[in-house]
Amino acid sequence: MPINFLPKRGQILMCDYTKGFIEPEMQKVRHCIVISPERRTGLCLVVPLSTVPPQTPQAYHYKLPRGIYPCLECGTDVWVKGDMLTHACFARLDRPKENGRFATVHLRSVHLDAVVNTVLAAIGYPVKITTVAAKLSTAQDSSTNGKLKLASLAAIADVIESKDDKE
Repeated sequence: MPINFLPKRGQILMCDYTKGFIEPEMQKVRHCIVISPERRTGLCLVVPLSTVPPQTPQAYHYKLPRGIYPCLECGTDVWVKGDMLTHACFARLDRPKENGRFATVHLRSVHLDAVVNTVLAAIGYPVKITTVAAKLSTAQDSSTNGKLKLASLAAIADVIESKDDKE
């Protein structure tokens, strides 16, 4: 299962949490997202994903939009658990599978920004408004075949951010 490459920020991987963790910590193999930059230390920072929705969603939770990342499609919503940030050694990590084959998958930047904001919220930092753009990425718009264009989302986020800066 160990990876033999430097994982990149935003990369979706599988992490084996079965060894060395104690309840109520995670204790199974699950998807995670790398949030640290490439490092040659044999470790990276990861945020786990879960199909169990939070009882009450908080700023440190984020629901990834469906239909964008085939390796995460499981018939239910997938949640980022920003409050469960951990470091993982490369020996715990592997690539996810798509159609039975190992895949290299990276989050879109708007979703990665939202994931980083969940971690910031978990450690008490204010969440940036760009999370709004990520949440809107699943909004429906019949003129674009069911999805808003990401360029439009970025423009919306810029307008909201500039409004917040003036207030």
